[in-house]
Amino acid sequence: MARTKAVLGTGARLADYLSASLLARVVPAEVVHDVLNAHGRNSQRVRSFPAVVGVYYCIALSLYPEAAYEEVLPL
Repeated sequence: MARTKAVLGTGARLADYLSASLLARVVPAEVVHDVLNAHGRNSQRVRSFPAVVGVYYCIALSLYPEAAYEEVLPL
């Protein structure tokens, strides 16, 4: 079954539709931690950009490849 490409409406911001909490509902943080631990890539220290956030960022980038990086994760 073919899928249609996700696009934003005119004047819409990605942050209006997508949030880390929404992604966390689909892929729980515990699952992300388990995968990162299994591959030895989880954060060792407390950082401002932990590994789990990086995973959610990559998921969001793959959902909207045309969006600017800053639009996907506004800091």
